[in-house]
Order: sequence, then C-alpha cells, then structure tokens
Amino acid sequence: MHPIVGVLEFGGVSRPIGSYGVCVALGIALTGWVVVRATSRDGLDVGAAFAGLAMVVGLGFATAWLTFGVIDFANTGSLERVLEGGGLVFFGSVPGGALGLWITQRWLGLPVIRVLEGSLPGLAAGHAVGRFGCFLGGCCFGRPFDGPWAVSYTHPLAPASLPAGVFRHPAPLYEAAGLLILGAVFALSPKGKMGSGRRLAAYVAAYCVLRFGVEMIRGDLIRGVFVGLSTSQWVAASGLALSALAGRALAHRP
Repeated sequence: MHPIVGVLEFGGVSRPIGSYGVCVALGIALTGWVVVRATSRDGLDVGAAFAGLAMVVGLGFATAWLTFGVIDFANTGSLERVLEGGGLVFFGSVPGGALGLWITQRWLGLPVIRVLEGSLPGLAAGHAVGRFGCFLGGCCFGRPFDGPWAVSYTHPLAPASLPAGVFRHPAPLYEAAGLLILGAVFALSPKGKMGSGRRLAAYVAAYCVLRFGVEMIRGDLIRGVFVGLSTSQWVAASGLALSALAGRALAHRP
C-alpha cells in the first residue's frame, strides 16, 4: 500500500503527507459540500451550516483522538503512542459530533436532523473515502486470508506490514463498498418528510450492522476486544438498539 503520498519540504524541514490524512480531508470536504448544498437547497442559513460544520468536525476529531487514547491505554498501559500523535477511532467521534450538532441546533437555529437526512448519500460517500484512506495507510486491516482478492502490505510504515508476507482481507474496502451501497440505497429511496428523524435512525441502524459485520474479519488488535467482541462491535450493537428504539418511537409520529 501507499501510506505516504508525498513529502512537503519547507525551510529545510521535511514533512511526510499521509494518504490516510489526505483521504480523511477529502471525505470531510465532500461531506461538507453536500451538507452546504442541502442547506442552500432548502433555503436555510448557509453561514450557520459552515459554523456548524466547523464545530462538528473539531469536536468530532477531539473525541475520536481521546477514544483512541483510552482504548490504547487500556490495551498497553502506556500513553506513549497517544503523546506521539496517536490515531482516531470513528465511533469515538460520535459524542463530539453530537455535541457540535446540538450547539448548531440550539445556538445557530439550524434544523440539523432535516439537513442530515437530506445529506445521507453524501455522508456515506465521504465516510467511504475516509475508509479508502485506511486501506492505503495499512491500518484497520483484515485477518489473514488466502482468497483471490487478498492483499499484502509491504510498506514499513503500514501497521499491517508486520509480520511480513501475510495476505489479508482488505477490510477497509469492504466497509467502503458497503457505505457506497448504503448511500445509493438512501439516494434512491423515497424521501418522505425530511426532519422526522426516521431516515437518520434507519441509516444509523444500517451502518451499525455493516460495521459489526466488518469487525468480524478485522485483524488489528488495537481496537480492543472485551468479552469476545471488539469495542466497535459493542458500540455498533448499542447504536443498533438505540436507533431501533428511536425508529419505533418516531414511527408513531405524524
């Protein structure tokens, strides 16, 4: 794989540009464009959408990094990798992102559920781009696999390169493909009344099912395993239960 897309040199200092970071940035840009477009299409405050996006992204990154730190410390008993920069846990971005959405609704007056439900295909596509970055970076890798589409990571910076010569499931690509299919389903499905929360609950439930399944063939131990399930599987199961309860409650609303 290609964890590094290039090297930026300035003032005698060289800084590698990671493919994961580039893909995450592209995914955020794509998602942001879709959200702003949906906001403009509905005649809502575009400025509030930009401010809300900044809060959601910033707070989401903060809690995703903190979640990585908690899980890594639980597994290793050390904060070394966290202090060196650490990594990100997607599910860990949910609390920060939710706080950003609440602030956007409460203080900026933007109907966030309505905007999100109008942006679901784009949200799925942006997430898929980020997962492609995981594939290029060699993180979130799959278990050993000898099928015809198995991949072997050889770049020394890729976490999946050790032990050398092991062929694996391309787990990030499975999730990316699932996200694109999920986005297409929501793009083609009847829109109904935007802002009711039903479509958002259905999307969250579908993604949790997808993530739980992909986790079954993940091969990295960094995500933590507790009582036979990974941290993400526990979160996915909880998210599925909560979204199912929310969908059931919202189904009785006019």
